[in-house]
Amino acid sequence: MRTAINKLGDTFATIETVHSGAGPFFNIRLEREGVPYMRLQVAHSDIEPRTRRHENQDDLIENHLAQSLARFGFTKEDLKQ
Repeated sequence: MRTAINKLGDTFATIETVHSGAGPFFNIRLEREGVPYMRLQVAHSDIEPRTRRHENQDDLIENHLAQSLARFGFTKEDLKQ
């Protein structure tokens, strides 16, 4: 499990990788002050097939996570904390 705060400092994420029978996915809890927390599940299998050939698996999964959290103000650098 890992945590991250976006550059704006207004959203805190707890990220856990879960391995299930259907395949691995990220279980994410997003917390913002004054707003009820949100839960997201981002499946590794949602990665676009054409990009799978061009990157190693770990980078591909990290890029997918960063793209999924971009709408909440997170960047790839925020997730490396």
